[in-house]
Amino acid sequence: MRTAFLYSSAVPSFAKKEPAIAVRIAQVWLAFGGLALLCLPTLRGYSEWVGWLPLWLVVVPAAQLAILRWRFLLGASRRVCSRLRRRRAVSAPHHARSVRKPVRPRRANRGTHALLAAFLFR
Repeated sequence: MRTAFLYSSAVPSFAKKEPAIAVRIAQVWLAFGGLALLCLPTLRGYSEWVGWLPLWLVVVPAAQLAILRWRFLLGASRRVCSRLRRRRAVSAPHHARSVRKPVRPRRANRGTHALLAAFLFR
């Protein structure tokens, strides 16, 4: 028996679909795990059989998504960082003014929300 057949990448039709299926499974697992933790307080504790339950319901699927989508996350974080650098470079001369403007409450950064949405729902 050849060792090439032990891996799913040896079958061309399945190899292309495997990451998409794994990402979808991790997304569903993360969504249901988070929902279960919110709705059932007993799942926030420790189990003798599997250990700390929030690890298996939230942390592991989030880490799996990060591993499966690391290239996309790296590109998205670079785009967010470049936007922040440009915004700081453009707004830097405005800080030299001596007249103070009234302080307005800061809005949430849309770049991080877009990054999170792209991470979970792509």
